[in-house]
Amino acid sequence: MLRTVLMHGLFALGSRLVRSQVRRELAILEWAERADPEELRARQEARLRTLIRWSYDTVPYYRRVMDQTGVSPGDIRGIDDLPLMPVLLRRDIRTHLDALVSERVSKGDLLRRASSGTTGAPVWFYRDRRALPFERASLWHDLGWAGVTAAAPTLFVRRQVDNEGRRKWTRWNWLVGSAFLPPELLYALAPGPVVEAVERVAPALIYGYPSLLHLLARAVLLSGRPLRARPRCVLYDAEQMGDDTRDLVRQALGTPIFSRYGAREFSAGVAHTCEYGRWHLNTEGCVVEIVTGGPGEARGAPASKGRLVITDLRNHAMPFVRYEIGDAGAAGGEELCPCRRTLPLLGGLEGRDWEWIVTASGFRIPATMIAPMIVGLHGDLLWEYQFRQDRVEELEVVVVPISDYGENRQEELSRHLEAALVGQITVRVTPVGHIPREPSGKRPVMKSTLHQGR
Repeated sequence: MLRTVLMHGLFALGSRLVRSQVRRELAILEWAERADPEELRARQEARLRTLIRWSYDTVPYYRRVMDQTGVSPGDIRGIDDLPLMPVLLRRDIRTHLDALVSERVSKGDLLRRASSGTTGAPVWFYRDRRALPFERASLWHDLGWAGVTAAAPTLFVRRQVDNEGRRKWTRWNWLVGSAFLPPELLYALAPGPVVEAVERVAPALIYGYPSLLHLLARAVLLSGRPLRARPRCVLYDAEQMGDDTRDLVRQALGTPIFSRYGAREFSAGVAHTCEYGRWHLNTEGCVVEIVTGGPGEARGAPASKGRLVITDLRNHAMPFVRYEIGDAGAAGGEELCPCRRTLPLLGGLEGRDWEWIVTASGFRIPATMIAPMIVGLHGDLLWEYQFRQDRVEELEVVVVPISDYGENRQEELSRHLEAALVGQITVRVTPVGHIPREPSGKRPVMKSTLHQGR
């Protein structure tokens, strides 16, 4: 307790001494929460015009693409004009990496990074070092919405090493008493050691991937006793959290759940949730469009529901203009959120395009739509599960049983899922001892080879 109070005092002092650029960015983010929506959009569009002009003048890829399509920087006056620009795909980055880097940026401003690799091989790209103060300010801001600061002792339930082999650890983490929960404890299905590891940290914040938080919550419930020190909140990112996991986490930990949405490709989070669970967009960092069309289509008209394309307003080293992240979502409407913040809303997220089950007729069904059936039928018998699809004729459901899971239960689950899929796909249930994680440390709800090549 004394250590926590001391660290909060040091953090409060340090935040005053930290570089003025971080303080300035944080002050702007806090101002934007209650700002007039028209003023927020005007600021967004001013940054957008600057980025488009910069991209045309200094980035060979955009200069060539815009010349080929007959679009000039002056044609992009605001967000409504962005559909004149083509969508940027992962395969474009792999093919044209060098041409996407600005000719006027020094090597010292380039930070080589990789995507998480959830869809297969990671995509390598460059971040702008000059945007790091904004990235830090955005994280502090999002933590503030969850009711904690960077000085809060945190239990990280996620991979400890990133794709570049760097440990996600700092001396500050050690000073404030934060720790990583070894995933091996969760994979071992050992409730007692998991609860002991959590209680040793006594975290104010638990921050992790939903798939691992699912295992953590189930371990706490199976231990038969509540945690002695309840965390103040749970924060997740990197994956979507299904209703089954959300219910488990609330039941096991009894704390509010917050989320950050984005990708490693962007300079900061794209959106984050408030205490009412609504997604608020980061207008100082990006522009989010919702467009029609299937994954990978070159353009797409504006829509109230569809695929997301995102423009990073802060990365001038390697601009991401209309980047298709692979998610589907919905517009949030014009109503004011009950939290009274005026930031624009994102109506919802529907998962990555590789998390959809595909039928021979071309019908696409989100895996999260049929996942509740597994929970309803056999949720008390399973640690976790994953859908896998390599052919349109068949869907495999890999399950990790808690207790006996014989052929009768497997057949029952197959029969119900096939009915839910309107008989278009044969469902095969496969019990296993452990579901391997991706190189990123994540466990997507769906593994599909039918969406490769984007």
